[in-house]
Amino acid sequence: MRYLHSIETTEAADFPAWQAVALADEPEEHDGTAADYGRDVLAAWIYDTDAAGITDEDGRPLLRVRVAFADDPDAFASNSDSDVAAAVECDQLAPPAPEMSALEAARERKLYLRLLGLLADQELADALRAARAVGAHSANQLADYVYPAVSRPIALRMMR
Repeated sequence: MRYLHSIETTEAADFPAWQAVALADEPEEHDGTAADYGRDVLAAWIYDTDAAGITDEDGRPLLRVRVAFADDPDAFASNSDSDVAAAVECDQLAPPAPEMSALEAARERKLYLRLLGLLADQELADALRAARAVGAHSANQLADYVYPAVSRPIALRMMR
């Protein structure tokens, strides 16, 4: 899988306001999960930069990495962890237990399939609007044509 990453830091772990300090220039290929990739990237960055003070006095993380799928056009558009494939904090660098590795992989597959579904919906909507603009086919004909990929009502809404 190909991933992008953003390494982020915050001044206060109790109310973090994350700021990017390093971004991937190009997508990178990685054989493991997004979380595996994130752990590898963050550990390497900490080592390479001799980063100190990565946790506060209570041991709460002040450094994290967010990992996104390279196919995601909106990667890192928001600061929400729900918009990325994985978010790994500096206190989560140890490899997970086997059951958690399996859970990470299943979670990632679901997130990636959701992303592919969103991208496919956008492609289908664009194609429907383009076909409709030509005027050779009615909206109802086009909606019937794309069934069962999407239902007729959804296809009609995509053409708005």
